[in-house]
Amino acid sequence: MAYSYASQDDISLTYFTKDFERYSWNALRQDMMAGLAVSMLTLPQALAYSLVAGLPISTGLYAAIFSSIIVAFFGSSRHLIVGPSNAIAILIQGGISNVLFTYYRNVTGPEREELIFQILTQLLLLVGLIQILAAFLKLGRLTHFVSHTVTIAYVSGVALALVIGQLFPLLGISIPANISSLYERSAYIITHLNETHLPTALIGVACFLFLLGIKRIDPQVPAGAIMLAIVAVLSYAMGYIYHYFSIAETQFLDWTQVEGWMQNIAVVGDTKGDGFIPTFEWPYFNTTILNNLLPVAFAIALLSVMEATSTAKAIAARSGQHLYTNQEIFGLGIGNFFSAFIGAMPSSGSASRSSINYECGAKSRLAALFNSIFVFLMIVAFGFLIRDIPIAAFAALLIASAASIVNIKQLFLCLKATRSDALVLMLTLLSCLFLSLDIAFYIGVAMSISLYLKKAAIPQLVEFSVDESGALHSIDHHQLNEPRKIRFIKVEGELFFGAADLFQNTLKAIAEDDTTTRVIILQLKNARDIDATACLALQQLYDFLKSSGRHLIGCGITHQIWDVLSDSGMVELIGKNYLFIFDERHPHLSVQKAFARAYDLLQIDPPKPAPLAIAQIAIPESLEGDLKPVVE
Repeated sequence: MAYSYASQDDISLTYFTKDFERYSWNALRQDMMAGLAVSMLTLPQALAYSLVAGLPISTGLYAAIFSSIIVAFFGSSRHLIVGPSNAIAILIQGGISNVLFTYYRNVTGPEREELIFQILTQLLLLVGLIQILAAFLKLGRLTHFVSHTVTIAYVSGVALALVIGQLFPLLGISIPANISSLYERSAYIITHLNETHLPTALIGVACFLFLLGIKRIDPQVPAGAIMLAIVAVLSYAMGYIYHYFSIAETQFLDWTQVEGWMQNIAVVGDTKGDGFIPTFEWPYFNTTILNNLLPVAFAIALLSVMEATSTAKAIAARSGQHLYTNQEIFGLGIGNFFSAFIGAMPSSGSASRSSINYECGAKSRLAALFNSIFVFLMIVAFGFLIRDIPIAAFAALLIASAASIVNIKQLFLCLKATRSDALVLMLTLLSCLFLSLDIAFYIGVAMSISLYLKKAAIPQLVEFSVDESGALHSIDHHQLNEPRKIRFIKVEGELFFGAADLFQNTLKAIAEDDTTTRVIILQLKNARDIDATACLALQQLYDFLKSSGRHLIGCGITHQIWDVLSDSGMVELIGKNYLFIFDERHPHLSVQKAFARAYDLLQIDPPKPAPLAIAQIAIPESLEGDLKPVVE
């Protein structure tokens, strides 16, 4: 029986209503508590990832507060929490830096900040449109062709990039604009350690050690939120202390020197655009930079989809919810498209926040709404404290969290599983080290798809003997090379254009090596995706056999294959009396008819005295061969 998946691919604008068909006050309370718990992790991550991307903190907050609500209500998962992510942030930073270095190298000051914002809105517009188009074209299943090995390798590369990139603000060292690869950044920071700003480094290292201590005591505690809260209060208090003693003109400390130290410590308030209420503006669009942004936009769109769907599937496996990939892609696309109008960062699925959301008992997507509300309330209430937090504290938070995004067990599993997996893993990791991260991602995806196509392009051709009932049997392999007038070959696997040449060359080799072969019978029941190239291969094989007075017979032909052969003219060329359709009610009938036709062509009598009835056809001993793949 054939099953249709069309309904699973359909997109709905009211999918969220399913969550509220049996909603209750108790579920509302659980959603609210889950949203509160998630917000304790969302706030520090949104702030940190916007700084990683080199963007104003408002962009991360807008994504965590406003865009995430859009994605939650248009997606299919009731537990997925979206917003800024580390991998997306690094891609944004690399993409925008490349555009600035290529087209606006000499632009500085406020004009440069405005350009960064404009480039971000165009990037978001492209990402949103790509994802919406992919959803409407029902391309969600294409993500399955990117192996999990690529994702693991790329996430590991991102973690390495996160650590190396955040060592600069942790130590107070400026990042030159002309270096981009991790290798160059690593070499630069090693050779410029003497430029470390000691007060910044002390703050960063102290925050890092504090995070490690909290995690060791209780991994479930929101260590990041606690650390940032303490640092914010201390920074705010230090400002008052400095102001008091500088006015009092005390000789207790040289406050001129203290002022120099404090001014050289980068804080969140130094970034532009720290407002908390977005303004709705038409996205910037410039065709000059379009070519540079498209590759990054595709990488962000694909990585965002993969992060979101993999996270949603992992939680759905525990909750029992059925997901719809295209609906999830549509939700992401709508959210990112909306982000282009408010200047938010691109949204992606967060494994850590989504896992906390589920473990805290969230019942519906309202938990994502409450998460956004609580983040907004915390920003309104404590925004004045956030502006005084040193950026080194966020760098410590990101470095401490880098280890949690790398799954060491899965990394070693991919290394040991197969040579192909190990090759993809190592190549992707090396690309992350020496090339830009978006290029590294494309290299990993290309390698994954290439290896898949390589395997898919090798059809399996297996030779069998057949008894009088039409059943297939294997025989001793020592008899494989014995001459046989009739050769029965079962074709399994893909017969699309990538496999057609190998399919044709293998069958030609069989006919050339064994000149006693007069008839080749192909069973095509398990052949899939036959196309024009495969039809041409069959035509050339038919012409080759016909030129030497030999015959080609096809059996087990499904209705789909018959339609392709008929439309391409192959049925007319080979002849209907040489092609036999597979009948599910009588699975061996087409094989029996094929052998009957072969006996008739060769004028061979059945080996037994039984009547030449289809159900009684037998294979003579001289025709029996061995079961062994011709192509492996």
